[in-house]
Amino acid sequence: MYGAVGTFYGPVTVGGRNQVDWPYQSGSIPPVSDHFQPRDAAAALDAATAPGSTAVVCQVLSGLGGVGKTQLAAHFARRELADGAVDLLVWTTATSRAGILSSYALVGNHLGGTDHQDPQRAAEEFLAWLANTGRRWLVVLDDLTEPGDLTGLWPPSTPNGRTVVTTRRRDAALLGSGRIPVEVGIFTPAEAEKYLRGKLAGRADLAEDVSGLAADLGYLPLALAQASAYLMDRGLTCGEYRKRFADRRRRLAELMPEPQALPDGHRATVAAAWSLSIELANAMTPAGLARPLLELASHLDPNGVPTNIFITPAALRYLDEGRGSPSRPTGFLASLRRSRHVRPQVGAADARDALHCLQRLSLVSLTDNASEVRVHALVQRATREQIPPDRRTAAEQSATTALQQSRGADAILRFDLSLEEIVFGVEAPITMDTTVTCSTCEGELPALLDCRGCGGSGLLRTLRKLTVKIPPGVADGMRIRLAQQAEVGRYGGTRGDLYIEIHELPHERFTRIGDDLHCTLDGSSVDLATGGILPIVGLNDVTFRVLVPPRAHPGTRIRVPGQGVPHIRPTDPGRGDLYITLR
Repeated sequence: MYGAVGTFYGPVTVGGRNQVDWPYQSGSIPPVSDHFQPRDAAAALDAATAPGSTAVVCQVLSGLGGVGKTQLAAHFARRELADGAVDLLVWTTATSRAGILSSYALVGNHLGGTDHQDPQRAAEEFLAWLANTGRRWLVVLDDLTEPGDLTGLWPPSTPNGRTVVTTRRRDAALLGSGRIPVEVGIFTPAEAEKYLRGKLAGRADLAEDVSGLAADLGYLPLALAQASAYLMDRGLTCGEYRKRFADRRRRLAELMPEPQALPDGHRATVAAAWSLSIELANAMTPAGLARPLLELASHLDPNGVPTNIFITPAALRYLDEGRGSPSRPTGFLASLRRSRHVRPQVGAADARDALHCLQRLSLVSLTDNASEVRVHALVQRATREQIPPDRRTAAEQSATTALQQSRGADAILRFDLSLEEIVFGVEAPITMDTTVTCSTCEGELPALLDCRGCGGSGLLRTLRKLTVKIPPGVADGMRIRLAQQAEVGRYGGTRGDLYIEIHELPHERFTRIGDDLHCTLDGSSVDLATGGILPIVGLNDVTFRVLVPPRAHPGTRIRVPGQGVPHIRPTDPGRGDLYITLR
């Protein structure tokens, strides 16, 4: 026998074909959370049924745990039912194949008036009914844990039906024909602030600095809901909560409600929200690497770091130890091994595969070309708190060393510029002696240990050409930073930064002081007693005229506004002045 899943609404007749009143709902839709925020993902669900749009029969809502995928699906399902847009609504908790089968079987037996004891057969009859009915239906598969659990159980593609799946997974298996991915992200800053103000509407005295609190929590809906409940329970203002949150001696579990006091029907605290996802990722091939890799990532910039950090010797060694590699010599034998290259057990390809495992569970985000990885700051904090005490120092030191190993050296080039080039700006080609990644081993361990092309360094020297654009208004000694234009990093890492150091050459007629220009001119061509017009040749060889005031004399200084050096500050688009001293 199989147990009941969810709730049935409608009359049931035992023995013979069941009587069904339409519309008909199976399963319990989660209640919509307090102060629900309609978002871009909700608009994507709506657009699928908007007049004039192409019919979409299946949408897969994916994203990090805690971003509100279930809430969006529940809001959509309730509204479709209330608007009379569907005759049949089936809400299924899809955390296991057995649960999906049981839900399908119960609906199938009821609609068909049968009592199959085999859930597989009953589920197949339900799917066949969906494929052939003229009734409008919506099936929601909430919190799908394993894509394989839906093998043979995907609702059919029909003009009358819609399927919505919520999942943390981003596997290719979820993106079959007719399935549209909908990425659900965190709140925007405006949405997060509006949500917090709504939650704290009854306690306006606590709602100071809601924007700061929203930013601290990374605009994650789950964290905002639980933090607002926590501070209301304790009478804390947002500012007071922020002080507790900034105290790294406090664990996340101490900053959220107790499990029995979670708001909006939450099943897990923020601290525990990603535990299952981490375990699933860690069990994927290559097994045992996703967790230690996430531990490394938890000590790096959440806004993004190069993925090549994770294929450096320091990173691979940490992954080796975190997976539980075979024991290695200790004592005197260990010191001998450290004196020469040691081939790691974990390779660069393993590390990259582990990153993609984490992405498939929405624990990290990779750019389209997989060159950069981002991790939500709260996932980082929760991960750091779960690192065993005897490995915490190693994780932090390994991350720091890996960051250093992956980045190329910076370089400085001196640029001699004339005053004309400084005033008007210049583009100049340069050729620099630099490094590139070895094409034989591609700079990856363990291949480079045996590489004859680079001798194991992973790098080759070459001449590189690029064009440098110097903006108007630079000053002597100023350095212009060109990000990632210097030496390439080892192990395929990012380049260091190139700094262009400005050296201003003396000018034969003008002297620069700050952004002002100074020069001395012979005033003998003008009657200094009555004044007159004095011609002057500017830096661009264009002659302009300067008015000499009456009763001028040698040593008189005349100011010409706006004829100096352009201000380099973006907030001040003006120029300095020109000062002419008569002799």
